[in-house]
Amino acid sequence: MKIENILLELIDEKYNELKNKQDRGIFEKILLFEANAVGQIGEKFVKEVFKFLNIPFEDFDKDVIHDEFDMISNSKKIEIKTARKGINRDTFQFNGINPKYNYDYIILIAISTKSLHYYIINKSKDYIYNHKLKKDFMIINNKEKQLVSMNPGNQVNLKLTLNLKELKDISNFTNDLKEIFA
Repeated sequence: MKIENILLELIDEKYNELKNKQDRGIFEKILLFEANAVGQIGEKFVKEVFKFLNIPFEDFDKDVIHDEFDMISNSKKIEIKTARKGINRDTFQFNGINPKYNYDYIILIAISTKSLHYYIINKSKDYIYNHKLKKDFMIINNKEKQLVSMNPGNQVNLKLTLNLKELKDISNFTNDLKEIFA
């Protein structure tokens, strides 16, 4: 027996003990994944829901990288952004948004450990560039939300931070998808 196995057993024992004491929710495993994996899960989720609803879409080769959008449905280019809510914060940070890219809609998928939420942004209606301020904004629930740089000096990759109240509960997601894309 390797001594590393002793530590592994102790960690597993403590993990199971704590897990039984605190129910973090049905989606608690999302906390285990790094950001790219969370994004892949969200993208696959949206595509599976489109399949479930029989909404036609073009799914691209996994080997082909599309920088500007993730899928096309009925001639509408769709970017999918997924964020998870961490244990110690009350917001969702949607990274890598570039308003200059050629998409029509952004579907935001927000995963907390206990619930699933979304928001669909129509770029032609909900995106504003304020020339005077030289800042990008998205209209979320009729309010301007500023897109900010992910890193200092990086004006290409922006992020949008939303709280739970600004997002929609997943229960109406299928209706909104049918209304927009079917």
